Amino acid sequence: MKKNTIIILDATQAQVTKAFAKQARIFGTPEYREWRAFLAENPGTEMVTKTIKKAKDKKNDAKNRTYEKMAEYIRSQKNADALMKEFEAQKKLSIVQKSPYRFVLNWFLDTFDLEEDETKATAAKEAVPASEAAADQNEEAEMKQTA
Repeated sequence: MKKNTIIILDATQAQVTKAFAKQARIFGTPEYREWRAFLAENPGTEMVTKTIKKAKDKKNDAKNRTYEKMAEYIRSQKNADALMKEFEAQKKLSIVQKSPYRFVLNWFLDTFDLEEDETKATAAKEAVPASEAAADQNEEAEMKQTA
């Protein structure tokens, strides 16, 4: 376990862990006493917790792609039998790899162009409301004619 320490960043800020900051707010804890002693020596210092910068453009290829979901996608292809045999072979080959799942996932992503399929699916979803709107207009026109 990492020891809770206070790191002086500059004259007005001191960096601490989140766990230390949480415990330092509770009266009587060792962290509370340590922070008070630090403040006595460095008055006006602000407690700052360390934040981890996350890459905004990091792409997650997995996206809940389990073996079952990969198999379901493969079964929906035209040459599903051959692809399923290849999929099973890749799963067997992956056993000796450091990361078996990543090995199979990389094969899956290399084999299938999923971005193209997602684009088609999005276009299909957008086309459905347009056809529904046309159907609604037809119904309104028929109602006007009968009235």
